[in-house]
Amino acid sequence: MVGPTEQELNIRLMSLDDVPQVFDIERNSFNDSSWSIDAFYHEVEQNEFAHYFVIEFNESIIGYIGIWIVIDQAQITTVAILESYRGYGLGQLLLRYVMSYVQTNCETMSLEVRVDNDVAQHVYTNLGFQYGGKRKNYYGEGEDAIVMWVNLNE
Repeated sequence: MVGPTEQELNIRLMSLDDVPQVFDIERNSFNDSSWSIDAFYHEVEQNEFAHYFVIEFNESIIGYIGIWIVIDQAQITTVAILESYRGYGLGQLLLRYVMSYVQTNCETMSLEVRVDNDVAQHVYTNLGFQYGGKRKNYYGEGEDAIVMWVNLNE
């Protein structure tokens, strides 16, 4: 399969109606450590710091990204692409989108990534993210996270 072109894609703010589709992608992407559907509803409806976006192809949601903006700092909370659309640079496209979205108001952006997720770490490094340390047992079950950050104004 050839991946969709940027012209065929639509990135927009997530709505409450999108939560069930986003939750399906989350659960299939992260299995045991996925967020609950209630967490997504809370983020979209009640968290004043949260900004969530979906990426659509042929009017179907194929991925999403969430960020928190607190003062001048942005934190990526979650990002995932539907498995059948991975490998086409869509995660990187979403990341570039939110980096641009927050750049005028935020100085830095950070995230946590599983220590064994080499693919994601490579994407983040290509976008200028740097190693910032390790969080022990971040994902539970003894699974550590690497903290990465990028200065948005360089």
